[in-house]
Parts: sequence; structure tokens; C-alpha cells
Amino acid sequence: MHDSSKKVVQRRLLALGALAITILFFLYDLIVDIVFENEFGTFHFFVELIVFLGVTMALLLGARDLRRLRTRLDVEEKRNKAVSQGLADSIGELMDEWRMTTSEKDVAWLIIKGYRFAEIAEARGVKENTTRLQATAIYAKAGVSGRAEFVAEIIQTLLLLLPDEKHASR
Repeated sequence: MHDSSKKVVQRRLLALGALAITILFFLYDLIVDIVFENEFGTFHFFVELIVFLGVTMALLLGARDLRRLRTRLDVEEKRNKAVSQGLADSIGELMDEWRMTTSEKDVAWLIIKGYRFAEIAEARGVKENTTRLQATAIYAKAGVSGRAEFVAEIIQTLLLLLPDEKHASR
């Protein structure tokens, strides 16, 4: 679950917790009204009973909605993972078509993710110049002249896989 989704779930849980505390208060008050104050059947008792039932209904509906929300979020998360995996597989196939070495693929992925050469070199434990030379080899294999063209080439190739009717220019 993404952070924003987790926050929505947490806020709803907090609201349901507040409702649960309210229910406990009204239940306690109803019991006190019946046992100690002999108010069973009075207008005051019925008003509190109606509020108790309303808050209980709100808690039950809120819990049901939260359960449905969590189910939808789980489905969307699985769908996003499947799409991401498909995207990664397609990019991997493209790199294979360009006959990139394993090391070049590692650098290519970091370039696609937007890392600078210095960051790539540090992450891989090599000199920045080595990373630049690998990037030059990557660009040559992809038939492009630089980072922006390389990423654009990947995106363009992936967009060609999409059905035309859904993604026609508007």
C-alpha cells in the first residue's frame, strides 16, 4: 500500500476508534440509566438508545466500508505490481535486443531511474568516468546520442505496444 493509501486507512481507523469509544460511553450510560437511575422507558432513555443505535450503525457501516477499501487497495496494488513487472520485462527485452552486457543493463536501469553519473558510479563502486564510458556504449547500442534520447527511445518503444484507439492524440 502506498503512503497516501495507508494514511487514508489510518484516518478511517481513527474515526472508527472514536465511534467505538462513543458506543462504549453510551452503553455505559444506558446501563447506568437502567440499573441505578431507573430511567428505562423515559424520553431521555429512548433518545440515548436511538443515538447509541445510530452510532453503532455508523461503526458497522464504517467497518464494512474500510474492509471494502482495503480489498480494493490490495487489488490495485497487485495490478500495479503486474503492470510494473510487465514494464520491467519489456524494457529488459529491449536491452537484450540491443545486446547490452549485464553491467550495461545495471547502468541503463539507473539512467532510466534518473540517477546522475556520479550517483551511479558511487552505487556501483566504480569511477564516474567508467560509468560515462558505459553510458556511451549503451547509447550507441540503442542508436541514440544521449541520456534524454535513450529514455525517450525506451518510452517510445513501449508506447508502440499500446493499442492505438486508446492512446491516439487528442
